[in-house]
Amino acid sequence: MPRRKETRFTVSYLKPYAARIAVYGLFVVLSTVFMMATALSVADFLKLLFEPDSPMPTQGGNLISQALEALYVWMIALGKSVALWLFAALLIVLFFFKNLFGYLSAVVAGVMRNRVTRDIRNDLFTKAMRLSVGYYSSRREGDVLSRFGNDIVEYEENVLVSIHTLVSSVVTLVLYLLMLFYIDARLTGVVLVSIPVISLVISSISRRLKRKSKEVQDQGGTLLSLTEEAIRGLRVIKAFNAIDFSNKRYQSLNRDYTRRRTAMLRRIHAASPVSEFLGSTVVVAVLLFGTVLVIRGGSMLTAELFVSYLMLFVLMLPPAKSLATSVAQIRRGEGCVTRIIDFLDDSSIEARDDAKPAIQHIGTIAFEGVAMEYPSQNEESEENMVHALSGVDLHIANGKTTAIVGMSGSGKSTIANLLLRFYEPTEGRISVDGRDIRDYSLASWRARIGVVAQEPQLFNDTVANNIAYGMPKASRKQIEEAARIADAHDFICAMPEGYDSYVGDGGAMLSGGQRQRLCIARAVLRNPDLLIFDEATSALDSEAEQQVQHSIDTLLKGRTAVVIAHRLSTVRNADQIVVIDKGRVAELGTHEELLALGGIYHRMVNSV
Repeated sequence: MPRRKETRFTVSYLKPYAARIAVYGLFVVLSTVFMMATALSVADFLKLLFEPDSPMPTQGGNLISQALEALYVWMIALGKSVALWLFAALLIVLFFFKNLFGYLSAVVAGVMRNRVTRDIRNDLFTKAMRLSVGYYSSRREGDVLSRFGNDIVEYEENVLVSIHTLVSSVVTLVLYLLMLFYIDARLTGVVLVSIPVISLVISSISRRLKRKSKEVQDQGGTLLSLTEEAIRGLRVIKAFNAIDFSNKRYQSLNRDYTRRRTAMLRRIHAASPVSEFLGSTVVVAVLLFGTVLVIRGGSMLTAELFVSYLMLFVLMLPPAKSLATSVAQIRRGEGCVTRIIDFLDDSSIEARDDAKPAIQHIGTIAFEGVAMEYPSQNEESEENMVHALSGVDLHIANGKTTAIVGMSGSGKSTIANLLLRFYEPTEGRISVDGRDIRDYSLASWRARIGVVAQEPQLFNDTVANNIAYGMPKASRKQIEEAARIADAHDFICAMPEGYDSYVGDGGAMLSGGQRQRLCIARAVLRNPDLLIFDEATSALDSEAEQQVQHSIDTLLKGRTAVVIAHRLSTVRNADQIVVIDKGRVAELGTHEELLALGGIYHRMVNSV
């Protein structure tokens, strides 16, 4: 059954906290026992207080009732006024312990919920870091982020809270039912007959909640994606006067989301009044049947004991109602569980290859008949795969700079992705000093590479921490030396707090050239064997480009480097220039050699 998957998921995260669950159950038991003691005491005490001459029953009632009666007889013997004060004090003590254990059970349950959601978030983030780059390129960012936000919140509120309520309700109901059976089995039989009826009615209401909940969560993820996309592209929206279009698209999606959510909430809220109505009907039935038993006599059920029975039964209704509501809430939350499980079970992850040997040095790299295909994201396309590279043969010499140029979409960045092992070739192989790079562990391979991408990725942290990202043991001296090589030291020192200045979200406090030079400093600090510059200056203005290019030229001396460029002025001095056209190596040589060929490179230079 599909629901078993959701159940196993929750059980697996609750299992480490089995001892806390037992403590939680104990506190619930103690809280319920003190509540029952309060209910049992009131009727007997009032009877003895206002009818002191009534003989104490020798066979009626139960052991607890008889023990309480003995206590009350002793209290009343001290005088009615004293007995009232003593009884009031006793009730306060009983209520104090009832609420004390109720508070402790709530604290234990709250701590468990927080720790379970913490564990799930940790696993989600770990999985997010292990998923391949291709996974994210084919999915909406907001839909992925909703797992960490809406789905976790919904799971905690609907599943974990409901499970704790369910446990509390079951324990409380069992204790109350045992006591009611002990008082009068026939009367309690009426209650037991009603429970399956109520459960069936509530179950029929909540049967479709899981499917509707998943639809709502999916729609919520799409809505979040659209919101993030609109905010990120606000300049384009305003520039193209597309505000009304964006509003209409958002409002249409939001209207559909609200409609689905409203339909789901109708079912959820229907459980409460229906269960309350059915519970009230059962109360009336118990009242009528119990009254008949008392009037006829010949039963252990006395009038005062029936009053206690009614009090216990009324106290049992809230947990019975909570039981029905919790089942509906858990059904609703199963949609979130399904989405979380689908994310955690996704097989699009990078293989763990820690057992493979670590590479000590990246030497000469060779592409040998390499082909690369990506899954098509165009549903209308007849082809399932998009061909990015076909039969590429290429040597990247140790200690030399290899520039890769070509038109947009020719496959330049695919070469960088393959070098970083974000993807594996669909055909051929990539070797280093004659050995397949897949023979080495992925972590050790990437540790020997420094990357500067077209879009500088900085984190909302200090300058020093951004440069030392991934190298927490780097000293301040090493960080400053890397910044000097990247020509970033002077502008860093001019910032209010120098290397301890925060760069803002995505480096918003810095210019484009400054952000890029920090990324270069980050690459320098790793002291890599291979440097990859993927369109590192294409998004910069002329002045910033010159500053960054100077940093790059300083860094490239004596290093193995792959420079992917659109602006040909940045690759003139490369030891080797590779022209990629339609996924193939079209031309190969130095700047002068390629110009002399009069081919693609010659036309690209002349078109600038």
